[in-house]
Amino acid sequence: MNAWKSVILLSAFVLALPATATTDKWQDVGEGVMRYLFWDIYHAELATDTGDYRQGQHPMRLSLTYLRDIEGDDITKATLDQWRKLDRPEYVRAYKTLLKGLWPDVRSGDTLSFVTDANGQGAFYFNGELLQRVDDPAFSDAFTSIWLSPQTTEPGLRAQLLGGRP
Repeated sequence: MNAWKSVILLSAFVLALPATATTDKWQDVGEGVMRYLFWDIYHAELATDTGDYRQGQHPMRLSLTYLRDIEGDDITKATLDQWRKLDRPEYVRAYKTLLKGLWPDVRSGDTLSFVTDANGQGAFYFNGELLQRVDDPAFSDAFTSIWLSPQTTEPGLRAQLLGGRP
């Protein structure tokens, strides 16, 4: 997928995102591509209401536009695996049931987003359509820690999402 197509798809998603679950105006913090070996997996974008991000800040939007087809169960397994790698088994215990069956299979060009409000309550969207709300602010911080924690397994992507700031 070329860069322009990614930009167009992401722009269409942002325009379709319901304003009731988000701020009216998002400002980009940073973006990058998740790569595994030589495969591009997804294009990630972080946005907040201010254009800056500090650990645990809300509201925020983390969007992943997939660059290849992936089964929803594999997304769940990868999420749980990342929490294990962050040495946070309590997240696995607390949220495994919530994640089971949450994500649909994605195709190249599909976007999954996690959007939080000012209170840290979150919601998952698939191509702009609400999948599920999560009223637990602790979940929001646990989920976004996969990308935004200083202990992430992908420090290069984290740096890009934070706009080059540590």
